[in-house]
Amino acid sequence: MYRLNARALMLLLIIAGVAFAANSVTITIDGSGSMRERVGNTTRFEIARNATLCLLDSIKEGDEVAIFVFEDYRKVSLILPFTTNKQAMRSAVRGMTSEFGNTDLRAGINVSASYTLANASNANKILIVVSDGGAASSALNATAKELHERGISRIQVVGLNVRDNTTAGKALDNIAENGGGEFYSTLDYPTACDAFKDAYNDAASGGGGTGCCPVLAFLPLLLALCLSLSRQ
Repeated sequence: MYRLNARALMLLLIIAGVAFAANSVTITIDGSGSMRERVGNTTRFEIARNATLCLLDSIKEGDEVAIFVFEDYRKVSLILPFTTNKQAMRSAVRGMTSEFGNTDLRAGINVSASYTLANASNANKILIVVSDGGAASSALNATAKELHERGISRIQVVGLNVRDNTTAGKALDNIAENGGGEFYSTLDYPTACDAFKDAYNDAASGGGGTGCCPVLAFLPLLLALCLSLSRQ
């Protein structure tokens, strides 16, 4: 009887480990008027779109992704509901557009984070905010901190054409810090994909998570206990 129970428990632990290891990733992208400005021959919005496509190649199997664009005051569009289907992810990103209105960074963060908290399937809930820094201010620090405390594991912020030592860079950095995440500055087209990947990989590794790591840490001990019981 012990042998059967131990084997069943081992299977359940393995399944649980896989579930807790998966991530729910929400990418929310600035679609304001300033994102129409160019870095070289490419608009900032196009850079964000292409870097998102590049990032999708690195998304782990089993991770689900949702995508938002915040375009104007109170206009935050869900481009892609949570899915693990990479083809659907790429299709949604390729078709992503914006009317390039005024920046509403607060609404972009709030709406996408609230969606994540309500709909994410995994314990590690990652929010990647992509912006050129418009409307970033210390007023958003409390918002980021509250969302982190409510269950967003990490708010990772990518600043497009934003230096980390500027006013906008420092504001975005503070938002990330209060959200349990990091700020990633990218100043040109070639490095944008690397910044997106770093934001994802640093969070998906489990750092700052709100549920995956403690469980996984105990798995070896629990498995050893199961093996011990199976010998009885």
